Formats: sequence, C-alpha cells, structure tokens
Amino acid sequence: MKFIRFLAILVTFSALVVGSANAGQAKEVTFYADVLPILQENCQSCHRPAGQNITGIIAPMSLMTFEETRPWARAVARKVEAEEMPPWYATEHTDGVFSNERGLTDDEIQTVVAWANSGASAGDKSQAPAPKLFGDKDGGWFLGTPDFVVAMEEYLIPDDAYDLQTTFRTRFPDELIPEEGLWVSGWEFQTGETGDRIHHFCAGLEGAGTVVTADAGQGEEDEGEAASRGGSLGCVSAGTEGKLLPDGWGLLIEQGSSARFNIHYNKEPGTGTAFTNQASMGFHIAKETPKIAFKNDAIGNRGDMIPAHRESYRVGAGRLMEKDTLVLNWWPHAHFRGSGARYTATYPDGTDELLLDVPKWQQAWQETYWYGEPKLLPAGTMVDVSFWYDNTSENGLRKGFDADRTLGHGPRTNDEMALGFLAYGEEIVEEPATGSQN
Repeated sequence: MKFIRFLAILVTFSALVVGSANAGQAKEVTFYADVLPILQENCQSCHRPAGQNITGIIAPMSLMTFEETRPWARAVARKVEAEEMPPWYATEHTDGVFSNERGLTDDEIQTVVAWANSGASAGDKSQAPAPKLFGDKDGGWFLGTPDFVVAMEEYLIPDDAYDLQTTFRTRFPDELIPEEGLWVSGWEFQTGETGDRIHHFCAGLEGAGTVVTADAGQGEEDEGEAASRGGSLGCVSAGTEGKLLPDGWGLLIEQGSSARFNIHYNKEPGTGTAFTNQASMGFHIAKETPKIAFKNDAIGNRGDMIPAHRESYRVGAGRLMEKDTLVLNWWPHAHFRGSGARYTATYPDGTDELLLDVPKWQQAWQETYWYGEPKLLPAGTMVDVSFWYDNTSENGLRKGFDADRTLGHGPRTNDEMALGFLAYGEEIVEEPATGSQN
C-alpha cells in the first residue's frame, strides 16, 4: 500500500514538473508575429493616420505600427473582449451573408487580450507581415486611383450656420463624357479636409439641363428626397467604405449630366466656427459594357411622429417590388435617437425572411451592408423597414438632444429620419433594331 501511494505521489510530481516545463516553453504572444496580422485584417481600414482615411472619417487613433498601438494595448483588449470592436452591429444570422462583415474569432480575441496582459511586447520585427496597402495612399482613395474626379466648388460654412444641409451641382465636362454616355463600375466619395464636420454626404447624377448652382439652405433637400428622384449614388457617413460594383454591373453617365453633392454639415453656430469644404467624387470606368444597371433608392417614412420620453418607439415603412430585383446592399439611416433597424421580406408565396437586423443601431457608425452575392427579390415581394428610437432624457443627455420634443422627419441632426436605403440592379434590355427584314 505504501509503495502504491509512493507511485501516485511520484506520478503527480512528474506531471507537475512536465506541466511547469511546458508552461515555461509556451509561445510568447508578440505584436509583430501575432497581433499585427489581426489589426491589418480587422482594424486598420479605419485606424489609420489623418490623410489616409476613407471619406475623411478618422478613427480616434492609428493602429498601423507598434509604436502607435502599444499605448492603447489595454484599451484595445477591453474593446475586443467586449466585442465592441471591430464594429459590426448586425445580428448573428447574417454570418457570411455580407461581404464586409467584421468580427474576430475567439482565438483572435484571446490573442489580443493575452498580448495586452503579458506586457504588450513588440517581438521580432522580421516576423511581421508586409504592410497592408489601402488604395491610393497619396490621394486617399480607398479603391485606388480613380480614372477621373469631379469636385464641387469650395464652399464656406459661416459662423452663424447651424446644422446646415446644402446641395451643390457640378456638370461633367463634355470632353469627358462621349455622346453615347460613359459606363462606370464604381465610385468613391471624399469629404475633404473637414470631413469630421460632416454628418453625411449623399451623391447622385442629374440629367442634361440641370441648373448648376450651389443651393445652400437648411432643409431644402435631404438625402431621402434626393434618392427618391433617381440617379442616387448612395451616401457615406461614419464608418462607410467605398466598393466597386460586381462584375457585369455599371452606371451610365450621360453627356450633359451633373454630379449632385448633398452634404449635411453638423455644426453649432459661434464666433470663429466658420470653415470651408470641398468634397469630390472619384469614378472608375467600366472595362466592359455592363448587363445590369445600378440603381439606388430609399424606403422611408416622413409622416410618423416620435413621442417625447419614449424609450423604444417604432416607425415603419414598406414597398412592393413590382419586378424581379437584385439587391446589392442595405443602408439603414436615422439620427441621434435611432436605436435599432430591421429589413424583412414577405414573398409572393406568403413566406417571410429576415433580411437585416441591427438591434443596436448607432448613428456614430452607420454601416452599409453589402451582400457577398446580390440578393434576388422576386416581383411581388413586400419589403418592410422598421426603425426604433430612444427619445428618453438619459439618451438625450448622452447625445445632446431635447427629449421633451415630439418630433418627426427633418433634415437637422436633432430631427429624425427613418430611411431604409437599398442599392439594387435592373437588367439592361437592349432595344430591338428598327426596320423589318424580308
């Protein structure tokens, strides 16, 4: 019996020794070998130095290098452990559906946390992956150098401006657009050097004969009104990245057309608060004649009122699809009180499908949800869009609005919107040749 007990103690001791040795040999988690690859794939598209960021929207700090990241190690670890970063607010049912989905695996989260908790060491720089390139670094274009750029006239936002929404139009030069028109396969917006003062930037095309002036004025036109007239190129806001259209898709720019810049400047009045802005659009010419024409529109509600001091108030809107529709992306848009958004489809056979659910929608990070493969909605499909709003005093204190107001649709940031944008495609049908054959 004593011998057996002795063997048990010996085995236990041996296991502890082996375990201790293995623990001592455990791989050290370092920035260059382990953390930098994670940052490159999930964080650096936004966490870059000023001048390199998409649409002029800049994350609070750059995470491109060890020297930039090391002071933020514990803050980054807390955010990824809480799954607040990288930001992705759609529910889990969307896993793998949208091409721009963000998120870290459990192993990646544990790696970042372990690195921060173990001293956040640099490690061997030779183990670092090659730096990730983001389009045209010098020009700041996320999609790379465009084939041509159209800019609005430089505009002065004066001291006394409050939450100003303006529309500018710039005619495409005739020498740039041939008589038969020009197909483009993608475009990207740049908000300019003062992009952090912009609530949103929506753009569009307007046909020949458009009066080319700067129509400055609060509330003359909002993004939903512009989209409903057709020719919309979509919008950018906080968190938005540029993307090229899928193969075979395109947008036709006709000769004599103008580019429309609808810009919402989020600004309080005051002495010395004036600034200038000049936004631009960069276009990429299609290499082949497309088969599907790009369209953009909004399913919105401009009539409902949000009561004062309501924590979760729903506003809905819907649209019946009159023809087969290929949906490319969804962009739910609201303002400070917005707290949730959802798109659902009811098909002609009566079945329902949840298309997109964003239960923790945030005005500060308005994601455009791009399908990996365009989503077919057959003719007769009803698409319903719902928004929820938190108009409580607590939320008002956090975000700076008056919860005593009962309010509806309006252009200012302190007003509200319920606009469910969608980008979609329509098949290009060639017109038959004229004349008859004998």
